[in-house]
Amino acid sequence: MVNSVAISLRGLTRRFGDVVAVDAIDLDVLDGEFLSLLGPSGSGKTTVLRMIAGFERPDAGTIELAGTDVTMTAPYARDVNTVFQDYALFPHMTVAENVQYGLRVKKVAKGERVERARAALTAVRLAGYEDRKPAQLSGGQRQRVALARALVNRPKVLLLDEPLGALDLKLREQMQVELKEIQREVGITFVFVTHDQDEALTMSDRIVVINEGRIEQLGTPTEVYEHPATAFVAGFVGISNLLDPVTAEQVIGRPGTWSVRPEKIHVHLSGEPAPAGHHHLSGTVREVIYVGMSTRFVVDLPAGGSLMAVRQNSEGSTDLGHLRGQCVNLSWDQRYEYQVSN
Repeated sequence: MVNSVAISLRGLTRRFGDVVAVDAIDLDVLDGEFLSLLGPSGSGKTTVLRMIAGFERPDAGTIELAGTDVTMTAPYARDVNTVFQDYALFPHMTVAENVQYGLRVKKVAKGERVERARAALTAVRLAGYEDRKPAQLSGGQRQRVALARALVNRPKVLLLDEPLGALDLKLREQMQVELKEIQREVGITFVFVTHDQDEALTMSDRIVVINEGRIEQLGTPTEVYEHPATAFVAGFVGISNLLDPVTAEQVIGRPGTWSVRPEKIHVHLSGEPAPAGHHHLSGTVREVIYVGMSTRFVVDLPAGGSLMAVRQNSEGSTDLGHLRGQCVNLSWDQRYEYQVSN
């Protein structure tokens, strides 16, 4: 079954003086999907989100929500809600009062407000917290209250502007899993803005990689990571080795710039030859970096430049520092190399 389109952007453009923040973007967001807009600071991703919400007016192009043109429609008249990084909770109100606030503004009857707020808090795993104040909650709990306040209005689309950015690493990782579970349960279209590749890879059905106001690649997390379309995507989403045209010509036998992920490169510690059908080259280990589950090797190449390889610490000794300065053979399966420029 083909999903209907929840959001359609055509030729969407936004300029700030001489700077083109968003440059003629075309994008369809499917109904019920979790789509992430991923890119570095200043790439235009938040400006796209703000135009969908109605907080910014495009200089050109159109925005449709469920087939209706809302390009010039006021924010309050669009069937979307936005969750921000700073939560924006009222400190003097209880959790229940914060969640009910939007319904109260819309003059929804008290009984319905209470029931809908209770259901929203249950959806974000905060049943029983109704009478607490924001100051009595952890950062993750406050973020979930903000999420419940947005969900209680039953929007067609929920826009999330780096909502996990203020949380510490462990809590952020926990919230990534919870947020995806909540999205799946409520079935609402989520558009999530982030500069964090791990967040995008963990939660998204599809990822839009944005750079300098343009879409570099659109695809599933697997497609974007395993098959980067450009050198920018290869370098921004995860760590990637880029083989320059000279090295690529020597090793791969074809021109252009090629990407190979570090975990795809096998380090032959005992000097054994590479398997048949694999591309291979030799180099000198400059650095060995132990990072718990894996060990990273920085290997300098004879012709200049270096490659990074990753070895999982799944068995045997993990103390490999003695390899610094030694010559090793590197190899990778040809299936894991991708051309990112001509």
